[in-house]
Amino acid sequence: MKKTRLLAAATIIVAMLLACEKDNTTSPSISNIHTSDCHTNTDLLAAKDMTTDSIAYSWADDGNTLQVTHYNMMLDCGEQNIATSVERDGNVVTVVEHVGEQGLTDCICFYDNSFTLSSLPQGTFTLRIKVESIFAGTSQQTTVFEGTINHIN
Repeated sequence: MKKTRLLAAATIIVAMLLACEKDNTTSPSISNIHTSDCHTNTDLLAAKDMTTDSIAYSWADDGNTLQVTHYNMMLDCGEQNIATSVERDGNVVTVVEHVGEQGLTDCICFYDNSFTLSSLPQGTFTLRIKVESIFAGTSQQTTVFEGTINHIN
C-alpha cells in the first residue's frame, strides 16, 4: 500500500515537472497576419516629428490566443506586406515585424499590422514587439512595445 502511494506521488511529481519543462520550451506561434493598406500619407518633412505607433492587444474568447494590432506604423509609401515572426526566450515573447528597405520613396504611409499569437506561456510573461527595418543596407531593430501580460487559464 505504501509503495503504491509512493509510486503514485512520484508519478504525479514527474508529470508536473515534465509539464513545467514543456511550458518553458514551447515556442509560440503566429497566424492571421494582416497588413492594412496605406490609410494616410504625408511627405517626409511632415512625418519627421510624428510618433504614431500604438499597440493594442486582447485575449480571444478561447483565452489562449492573443490578438495584437500595431497601429499607425510609419513606413515608405508603396505596397507593404509585413513579414512577422515570433520567438520565446524563457518568459519573454518577442515579435519582430520585418518591414524591409526604407528610405526608397519620398512619402510616408501609415499601416496597421495585426496578428494572432498562440501557445503562449502560462502565468506572467513579457511581450516585446520590435520593428526591423533596413536603411542603406544596414538592418536595425527598434523596440516599439514591451509590456507584462498575464495568461492564466
